[in-house]
Parts: sequence; structure tokens; C-alpha cells
Amino acid sequence: MPPKRAIATRRKQTAAKYRKDALKRLAEEYEGDFDPKGEPTVTPLLEAAEGGIPRIMEALRAHDNEDARSFVTLYDSLNQKDRKYLTLEEIAYASGIGSLRLAEVATSASILHGQIKAKLVIASSMHRVTQAIVKAATDEVPITAFSVLLNKNVVVGHTNGDTKAMELFGKMSGMVPIPKGNTFNFNRDADEKEPGRGDDPEPQYLDAGERLRLISDAVDPKRLPSPPSEHLPGMTHMQNETAVIISGDV
Repeated sequence: MPPKRAIATRRKQTAAKYRKDALKRLAEEYEGDFDPKGEPTVTPLLEAAEGGIPRIMEALRAHDNEDARSFVTLYDSLNQKDRKYLTLEEIAYASGIGSLRLAEVATSASILHGQIKAKLVIASSMHRVTQAIVKAATDEVPITAFSVLLNKNVVVGHTNGDTKAMELFGKMSGMVPIPKGNTFNFNRDADEKEPGRGDDPEPQYLDAGERLRLISDAVDPKRLPSPPSEHLPGMTHMQNETAVIISGDV
């Protein structure tokens, strides 16, 4: 039996020979002098994506960009062993787009692919989420109390549903106005596509200062200004200032 070092050397030589043959086969797909040695290395960038190279290839296969189609066509035409010994930079060079362009189209394809998948997940789960929200908003939990006469717990009432779920359901259904700002409008798409719907005036919202002023006016009773009065003799300077503030002569 040959020593382990000899077996490892033989395997290394076999891998090097197969890579050389794979490069030769790849060069046949390229018109002109095939020299991909100067291609920038982008494989570590692509491998850093969630799901790695398989997720990148999934996004590229779903992309209609011409450069993406050129790369995918050549990549899919290679056998599994050639893909193992060839780099993405070499395949991108042979496809005519180069490694930097591969990184660009992979990024745009991944963004578009992720957005579409996210929308599909939201759309396909909307009915289940809505059912859960409605259930939480309408569920009533019985309130029990111990009865001395019956010597057991009896139901004396029921709790209301989850108020947060009620508020969320009101916003989703359009019954509760959605405040301005960076919030998601559940009914935006439906409102834009609904024909014949007039432009409803937007509700006016008060800022924090205006709300505080309204609350103060509602809580504090209105008073007529007190008539000016002479300060009583014997009052200290602090008592005189207090009397002036209370009388409204500031």
C-alpha cells in the first residue's frame, strides 16, 4: 500500500489536471484570448449573502437582465465537476460580463428577488394575520369570583378584547385614521385602485403643544381677571409678589 503522502500528492495532481481541463473547456466558450487571471475577486462578497451562492443563483435565474441571463446560461451549461474546479470570476469572464458586472447584477437581482418574496409572504399570510387580530380583538375572557354561598367560583363578567388589537384592526379597516409619518397604510393600494372614489380631505392632527393647551383649557376653570387691589399693610415682599401673581397683574 502506497504511503499517505503519495496518495495526497496523486490526488492533488489529479485535481490540478482536471482544473486545467475544465479551464480549457471553458475557454472554448469564449471568443478571443481567454485570460481571466486579472479579474477582480468577488466570490467572498457573494458568499456573504444570506444563503450563499445558491441563493445568489436563485435570484439571478429569476432576473431578466441580459447580463444575468448570459452568466446563468453558461453556468448552467457546465457540469457539476467543472463548477467545483472553476471560479465564479472565470465563468463570469467567459460569459462576457466580467466579475464586477456579475457582482452588480447579483446585487440588483437579490434586492428584487427579496422584495417580491417578501410581498408574496405578506400577501399569502394576510388572511391568517387578520383572523388572529380579529380573534384577539373580540375574545372575551370570563371573570370569576369566589361565592361564599355556593362555595365555588362563579362567572361575574367578561373582559373586553385586546385594545391594541382593536386599534390595529381599526387602522387596517380604515375606521381609525392613520397618523402622518413613516407608517404603513394597509389600505393604500386599495384606495389607489378603487375607481370613482373622491379625494377625502386629510384629517388634521394637533401637535403636542396644541393638545396640551386644549387639555389645560378643559381642566382649568376659566376665571375673570381680578380687579387690582392695594396690598395689605404688613405683608412681606414675597407675599406681595404672590398676591400680584394671583391677581393676574403680572
